[in-house]
Amino acid sequence: MIKKNQIKIHPLFLLFGAALFYFGEGGLFWDMLFCWTIQEVGYAVFCMKKGLTARHWLFTPLGVRGDFVSAEFVPFEEKICTHFIGSGIGILLSVVLFALELKDFARLSLLLAGIRLFPFLPLEGGKIWLEILGRWKGTLRAASWLTKAGCGVGYGLCVVGIIFSILFPIAFIAVPVGLYLIYVNKHEFLQIAKDLYFGMLDDTVKPLREVIVTGEESPLELALHLNPYEDIFFFRSNHSGVSQERVMLAVFTGKDRKWVWKLADEKEFGAKTYNFGYDDM
Repeated sequence: MIKKNQIKIHPLFLLFGAALFYFGEGGLFWDMLFCWTIQEVGYAVFCMKKGLTARHWLFTPLGVRGDFVSAEFVPFEEKICTHFIGSGIGILLSVVLFALELKDFARLSLLLAGIRLFPFLPLEGGKIWLEILGRWKGTLRAASWLTKAGCGVGYGLCVVGIIFSILFPIAFIAVPVGLYLIYVNKHEFLQIAKDLYFGMLDDTVKPLREVIVTGEESPLELALHLNPYEDIFFFRSNHSGVSQERVMLAVFTGKDRKWVWKLADEKEFGAKTYNFGYDDM
């Protein structure tokens, strides 16, 4: 990864650009870069007004992508709306370009705005589904589904790009896009897990939810229930429970299920009570 301050350039972005120039589509590259930049700058302005700060900017075969973090808890509805901003700006840009009779440029902006909403990570569409499925089935379980889907799409693009490039050489540009999807989705799960853990450390009051388990589950299997919008406690029937923080700590430190429940077994708390708080850590 090429880095300069908060700007990062993924090597596959360079391969993507080089392929376009090689096939005589340098103008298309600059047009795409312009549309990506306008969409991401607009998205950045919106995020900064909401109190989010940029962790870094990344140039990829899927566009210029800003990674924003918030020091405070962000509600579910606000996160969903935020993920639509970049595409909304891309649509507005296409309207302006159509008005200026730059039809090809306008169609490109509209196409790139639509691609942002494709339902796989790291695109905004994937993040929207991560929030929706995560709240319903658990963030890590949703992340597992979406990252596998993203890798599948990446492998598919690589195969299509290689096969079709025999007849249409420019189809080769699908290969760096596919390779990037494979790369990023193989690393995305851990980043999502870290973000989930740090979100649990926020002091915001969240709804409490009990999950009854057998006690035979691994820490990762327990962690699949978690999401950033609830405080979840795990109980074995008629036994004491453990907090979600202890479960995530077990995941990150490689502990087994015995470690998860050991301290709980030493306490005299009845099932279905929150009196133990977080001291089971």
